[in-house]
Amino acid sequence: MYDYHTHHERCGHASGSIRDYIESAIAKGLREIGIADHSPIYHLGDTPHALPSTTMSQLELPNYVSEMTALRDEYAGIIDVKLGIESDYVPGWGEHYRSLWRSYNLDFVIGSVHFVGGKWSLFQHRLPQGYSTARAFTEYLDNVIGAARSGAYDILAHFDVIKTFGHVPEPLDAFDSHIRAAVEAVAGADMAMELNTSGWRKSIDEQYPWRFVLEHALRCGIPIVLGSDAHCPGDVGRDLDRALALLRDVGFRHVATYRNRQRTLVPIEQAVPQAARLR
Repeated sequence: MYDYHTHHERCGHASGSIRDYIESAIAKGLREIGIADHSPIYHLGDTPHALPSTTMSQLELPNYVSEMTALRDEYAGIIDVKLGIESDYVPGWGEHYRSLWRSYNLDFVIGSVHFVGGKWSLFQHRLPQGYSTARAFTEYLDNVIGAARSGAYDILAHFDVIKTFGHVPEPLDAFDSHIRAAVEAVAGADMAMELNTSGWRKSIDEQYPWRFVLEHALRCGIPIVLGSDAHCPGDVGRDLDRALALLRDVGFRHVATYRNRQRTLVPIEQAVPQAARLR
């Protein structure tokens, strides 16, 4: 059992140290813990810390990798600590991130789309000026396709995170072909897709992505990675038992793990958690 999407205090909106998250994973019986904190932002100008309450500083990135490397070695034989990063995709910056992450010895890179129009964050209740819900949703899906085609990432995070604050057009069926195209772009890039459990802890009370997206991912042969998106140590491993039950119901028989950016498929039967410890 593992959790590949966790954060810590460096990003400015999570609590706890990396060690706290590792210790929480051990206490819950996880065999692997991936730390994938928000990477620095580069597209908002020359300042090394354009979004201090959202991502780590550019100056902190080497310190993050160094601390992770030391903790991985310290906990060897106790729990497998994987060094990851959650990296934003913004049009025009794909090659920048592809080159940047090749320069570090990472286990996996999670690609996320958090911005529309380069500056508007999806985690705002109001749309940017001049945007309809349909326009924002369409541009979001275009950015997912761009992230897949960039070659910078191993895993596509929270595919439909734009739904968090209701930025989903109606009827959604009208966007079915565009959604399918985004899923197929992930498949074409040989990326994995994350099943992110954090939506069950939010008002939407629904995992990322929608079940019908998971069903199309299965048809396309896309592997699934498990992540809690924990921003506090207590949320490490949250609802992963529920996630595995959903995957089995959809028809998945494996989940994906990573080391040195190389993927391995593990039978779901080997990933069954101790459910009582993961709630």
